[in-house]
Amino acid sequence: MKPHISAKSALFLGVFACFAGLTVAETAAQKVDFAGKRVEFVVPFPPGGGSDVYIRALGPFFEKHLPGNPTIIIRNVPGGGSITGANQFNARAKPDGLHVLVCSSSTVMNFVFQRPKFELELDKAEPVLLSPQGTVVYVSPALGVKGAKDIAKLKGQALTFGGGGPTGAEMRTTTIFELLGLKVKYVWGIARGPVRLAFERGEFNINYDTTPAYLKNASQLVKAGKAVPLFSLGVLDDKGNVVRDPNFPDLPSFPEVYEIMHGKKPSGPAYEAWKAILQMGVMANKSILLPAGTPKPILDAWRSAIQKTLADPEFERTAAKVIEGYPQFVGEAARPIMKEATTLSPEVWEWIKTFLKTKHDVTL
Repeated sequence: MKPHISAKSALFLGVFACFAGLTVAETAAQKVDFAGKRVEFVVPFPPGGGSDVYIRALGPFFEKHLPGNPTIIIRNVPGGGSITGANQFNARAKPDGLHVLVCSSSTVMNFVFQRPKFELELDKAEPVLLSPQGTVVYVSPALGVKGAKDIAKLKGQALTFGGGGPTGAEMRTTTIFELLGLKVKYVWGIARGPVRLAFERGEFNINYDTTPAYLKNASQLVKAGKAVPLFSLGVLDDKGNVVRDPNFPDLPSFPEVYEIMHGKKPSGPAYEAWKAILQMGVMANKSILLPAGTPKPILDAWRSAIQKTLADPEFERTAAKVIEGYPQFVGEAARPIMKEATTLSPEVWEWIKTFLKTKHDVTL
């Protein structure tokens, strides 16, 4: 399935407000010079994962557009659902523009749900770019389901699902399974790539992928008749409503599937909890952060470089597929999304706390 809209048109939606202040930012950025220096990106995941692919696509353009054309170094520090790398970044990073953290939805979720293990105050870091990424849920054709209209056929069937852990990125779908009333067996401790391979071998029969991984890998399984796409999670519009993913306009969003299953629109604490997780897992899916306390001229230099990257015709031709179809939020435009993604209401927190304890034996 091909993206519905181009990266260039979608990017315009998210960065228009930022360009209004570009002249001022560029003036401040001119005082910053990274010539002869190395910029280190800490990726708290193994090589080859979504965050790694994301920053390796963007990195060459940062070398091109940051003042002084510094050398970009990418250092993978996997472990603990990104907690290991985030904590190491917290201990070593200086607010000099040369130390950068790449975050994913797992980083955000583990910060929220495993806060005692986090030394980095993620909500106080300085965002320079936030990139939403959608999600598609698909199943094995052996389940007898041909699309979302058959979702009720999954009730009562033995479903198997694998992932990294109950408090990480998989929560975007495990909460959906709960709201749909599905019976699922979970196998934890497996990264997304190996999970997809296990699905292809028949070891799992329900799975999800983010947009880049789905378009690159899972869509090939669909073409081969080895997977059936059910729905996308959807994205939040500017009024907080869940709408169809622009990359998958032919797939219903989760609220539409809920209505097909139950005959009514979703509502109540459980649905609000899922929407909060959607904010973490989709709207704040990938982000680039500098340490808290980074001086404004350095922030301006970074934000200017990102704006130039997003407007670079070469980026559009060669690398934009990693952010295809979604608005990009630069600098201060990213802060409200990060705040909402890391702040839960008491009612939402209580529902999630009960869900994790009763379904996954995890105590928050």
